[in-house]
Amino acid sequence: MSSQPAPSFAFPKPGPALWAVMIATSIVGIVGALLATWVPGGEQLFMALAFQPERVFPQLWRLLTSGLLTSPEHQSHLFFSLAGIYFLGAPLEKRWGPWRFVRFYAIAVLVGNLFTLAFAALAPADAQARFRPVLVFGPTAAITAIAIAWSREFRDSTVGLFMVLPVRAKTLFWITIGLCVLDLIYPAGLTEGVVAPFGGIVAGLLWGGSPSLVRKAWLSLRLAILQRRSSGMRAADLLSPRGKRPRVGGPPLRVVTGGADEATKRPPPAKDKRYLN
Repeated sequence: MSSQPAPSFAFPKPGPALWAVMIATSIVGIVGALLATWVPGGEQLFMALAFQPERVFPQLWRLLTSGLLTSPEHQSHLFFSLAGIYFLGAPLEKRWGPWRFVRFYAIAVLVGNLFTLAFAALAPADAQARFRPVLVFGPTAAITAIAIAWSREFRDSTVGLFMVLPVRAKTLFWITIGLCVLDLIYPAGLTEGVVAPFGGIVAGLLWGGSPSLVRKAWLSLRLAILQRRSSGMRAADLLSPRGKRPRVGGPPLRVVTGGADEATKRPPPAKDKRYLN
């Protein structure tokens, strides 16, 4: 029997990890917009959590906290971000478990920001501002990674694109990559940076699937190390007493006599049993 879910457009049930990510994104997004809009100087909290490529060191927490932020000017950014996390994230968490899903989400945000940082460092000084952003925030890299991982995990499944158009997993894979390329063409750009979604693609390819490519590589490396060790080991090495560690710290063996005289308290045996064997 196939383990792939049947095509369905029912709302998936989120697990604890997905609930935690969505609640954290909602709270941080709403509170950040509230402070930035109504409280003088309240934008400082937003600025402290957003990723600034020029100030990444030593403020490394920005590489992760920026993935929880959404635009304080438009609520649509928050709604579309939650929808992108929810619809494909729920089946992934159900397949992987909460811990792997949270770890995958954090890795996707981290890799997306690292792509933005690397491209900004390599881009020429006269490059467009969207290729060298001053402030980066949003979960687009994680949403892209979720879409790529879902298409690899559920190869024979169908998802409702925009809750209307049924799309196969393979088609969704190429649609996701195509949208990332279009973001490079159109000048509007993304708050996450136009390069960050490509980091999400890489994260989805490397850490998606069961087992993931990263886990396959790690298991292959461990197997090669064990095979190399076993090839240089001989049977004499296993049987040699040199590899045995002496007993340290224990008292010497000795015979403890009983409290009664064996000769007077016990009758002699009726028959000498020394030669029974």
